[in-house]
Amino acid sequence: MKALIAMFSAIALATVIGCSKQEEEGPAEQAGKQVDESIEKTRDYTSEKVEEMGEAIEQAGEEMQK
Repeated sequence: MKALIAMFSAIALATVIGCSKQEEEGPAEQAGKQVDESIEKTRDYTSEKVEEMGEAIEQAGEEMQK
C-alpha cells in the first residue's frame, strides 16, 4: 500500500513539474519558431507565384484562342 501511495505521489509530482509554466523559451523553442516562420513565408511566396503562373497560363490560353 505504501508503495502504491509513493508511486501516485511521484506521478503527481512529475505531472506538476512537467506542466509548470516556463519563464523563458529554450533554444529549441526559439529555433522551432524560426522554422515555423520560414515555412509560413515560403508557403505564402509559393502560393503567390503559383497564382501568378495560373494567371499567365489563362492569358496565354486566351491569346491562343484569338
